[in-house]
Amino acid sequence: MASFTGSCICNNITFSYTGEPKKTVLCHCRQCQKLSGSAFTYCFLVPREDFEWTTGSPKAGSFVQESGIIVDYSFCPDCGTIMTKQSDKEDFKPFYIVQAGTVDGDETKKKPDVEFWVSRKADWVQPIQGVEQMAQFE
Repeated sequence: MASFTGSCICNNITFSYTGEPKKTVLCHCRQCQKLSGSAFTYCFLVPREDFEWTTGSPKAGSFVQESGIIVDYSFCPDCGTIMTKQSDKEDFKPFYIVQAGTVDGDETKKKPDVEFWVSRKADWVQPIQGVEQMAQFE
């Protein structure tokens, strides 16, 4: 089974997980735009039992997403890198939502499976052919 590692930008917080992500997701909601400082986040849904923090202890924050779900996020207290999210929405409870850019290697080359909140997508971001488009979390 494949094993993956990742870290914050200062390498004080590291993690690992085994197995391929269950889903790869782009999210265009306003909160993800603010968290990333970009037009969207790119995330991997990794089963909680396959994920572990290997070095350091991340800090936690939370927000209420536009649809009303609560999202908790983990970040490095030293460099501020946001590394994972978790949600109280039933479909997401079993997963760590790992920020793809924190994963080591070429994992970000994977094509996403779905785009969330395309109703909030920046006009210059084109739909990805063959990727499910959801107006919000439905």
